[in-house]
Amino acid sequence: MGDSAVASVSVDLDPLRRGAGLGDILAYERICRIPLHRRFLFLLIAVLLFAAAMLVGLWFLGRTDILAVAPVLGVVVVGYSVLAAVGFVWHAVGLSRRVKIASFAWRNGWAYADLLEHTRRPGAAFTRVVRGQERAVVASDDERMPFELGLHHSVSRGQSAATVQRPFAFVELPLPSSVPHIVLANRRRSIIPTLGLGRGAATLELEGHFAKTFRLLVPEGYEPDALYIFTPDLMARVLDLGSGAEIELVSDRLYVYLPGSTRFDRASTMAAVLTLAEEFHRRFAARTARYRDDAAGELAASAGIAVGLRGQRLGGRGVSLIAVAGTVGVILLSAGVMAFSLFGGDLLAQLTGAG
Repeated sequence: MGDSAVASVSVDLDPLRRGAGLGDILAYERICRIPLHRRFLFLLIAVLLFAAAMLVGLWFLGRTDILAVAPVLGVVVVGYSVLAAVGFVWHAVGLSRRVKIASFAWRNGWAYADLLEHTRRPGAAFTRVVRGQERAVVASDDERMPFELGLHHSVSRGQSAATVQRPFAFVELPLPSSVPHIVLANRRRSIIPTLGLGRGAATLELEGHFAKTFRLLVPEGYEPDALYIFTPDLMARVLDLGSGAEIELVSDRLYVYLPGSTRFDRASTMAAVLTLAEEFHRRFAARTARYRDDAAGELAASAGIAVGLRGQRLGGRGVSLIAVAGTVGVILLSAGVMAFSLFGGDLLAQLTGAG
């Protein structure tokens, strides 16, 4: 998918083809009002001062006999210096990528936010996270291609640690009408937590080669509605444009979930994503514009409710495999420590006696 695919909406991809210089970074930090302690020059000076302090400490240790007695201290000093340098480079690379995305958004007259917190998106991948952050968010209100895109991170604090999941990129598209909660889960590359999502719901097996990549989760009784929306020709385009993605329809929103490694700062990637956004918006809008839930009843219809309660949400919230693995690891570690505290002394005594 090249640049010509999005030429119809006059998207300028040139800012994504150029690197971000120091002047661009400083201007970006000023426009986005980045706090002083997170700014590029502040962190650079802090890292340089830290490295200088470490070198002075290493020089001092070298003039004494401490390094000869405990050479590990030298390794620790050098290790911390390298760790600080790597951390700064990691931050600088991420910052330069966000600068390019921001320049692209502003060039095309779109809104941009460096950081969003406490957003209230209805997608299942967002609602299950207690604390989340969105980085490099771009929003377009072009009627031909309205969308929001960005990168979502979970933030672990206290009891919210159980909701942590892998970072993921997302594209949010509006729908002309509310629809049942439907998740097109990817069999090959799971992005959003689907373990436990859709308890008591129907799992539709798609026809032909689509079944090898995707499966549909839909509330019971809404299987015909899901098949009406996800027609074979639409699934073919989903496979072409987003074979590595997962899709969710909830309320009047469509979410395309992409891997967290998605590089929106690359012109080719952004062109492909915009092609996906434009075509998905057009095709899904055509399939959902006149949707009405016959099972909602006349009272709900008169109140303007397009989807009955049973179809508005899949059961369960989904569980992150990372959270499951972390919880199991903590339990096993705790059990091991407890077992050693109870029986470790006797075991060591037996081994010592046997030796």
